[in-house]
Amino acid sequence: MQSTDIIQDWHAHVYFDAATKATATAVRADVEKGLTGLPLGRMHDGPVGPHPFGSFQVLIPNGRLAEATAWFALNRQGLTVLLHPNTADDLKDHRDYPIWFGSAPKLNYEMFEK
Repeated sequence: MQSTDIIQDWHAHVYFDAATKATATAVRADVEKGLTGLPLGRMHDGPVGPHPFGSFQVLIPNGRLAEATAWFALNRQGLTVLLHPNTADDLKDHRDYPIWFGSAPKLNYEMFEK
């Protein structure tokens, strides 16, 4: 059994492409209003790291996980969102521990396997 004590915090990655960028921009603005105070990453128009699409990231402290999970369940506007813990094992965080809202695309794990 794995202890949850290894979870430092969480990341939500909201995915988009050229056709859904306007929706992602609106969701990002809604995150600022609905999940006040959570740090937001910038909009990446293309793949970054293991993520196969454009995305932006939201940092979620452990104490706000339930709130953020409920918020994304109701407010993602059809976009795919990857929610994963940060445990200091990037490969497992993205491959073994993710929670998906929407369809789960194939991620690029090679960068973690080096």
